[in-house]
Amino acid sequence: MEAASPQDDQERRWIRAIAARDRDAFERLFRAYETRLLRYFLRLVRDRRNAEELTSDVLLEVWRRADGFRGDSRPSTWIFGIAHHKGVSALRRRRPETAAVEAASEIEEPAPSPEDRAAGAEGWRRLKEVMATLSPEHREVLELFYAEGLSVREVAEVQGCPLSTAKTRLFYARKRLRPLFDDSGGAPA
Repeated sequence: MEAASPQDDQERRWIRAIAARDRDAFERLFRAYETRLLRYFLRLVRDRRNAEELTSDVLLEVWRRADGFRGDSRPSTWIFGIAHHKGVSALRRRRPETAAVEAASEIEEPAPSPEDRAAGAEGWRRLKEVMATLSPEHREVLELFYAEGLSVREVAEVQGCPLSTAKTRLFYARKRLRPLFDDSGGAPA
């Protein structure tokens, strides 16, 4: 397990307090994860109403299962693990849409996202088009690794797959995105 950050330590304290049914701790954790989870689900399921429902379901599951969090992983890994399972279940219940993901860009972030810093308007549009062609597993690995800052090992844990599979998914997803960032592909500003 990696060295704990102050944020991880705070989140562990919140989860222990939630296990004791502390509503204030739950509210703090809820505020810390609501936007992150909503953005994650918007990119995964591509439907705002479904993403909002899944976000609520995950946070309710955190409330219910807080006493089962052993602390073997970072709190974010545990929470996104719950999110992954709920998201996969939602995708199995319906066929994923292939339209571009517009709704994810509507959510406000406290700071500019890595995508916003890396791409201009045209680059961002092209990035969303390419992301829409990726499988849910490949989109998810990019989201967890780049947007949520999880390590590849944590991504594997969240996705419930071997480390080598997570590495392969990340490799192929990056390969599909590479033309956007090559000089020949018109690198986003």
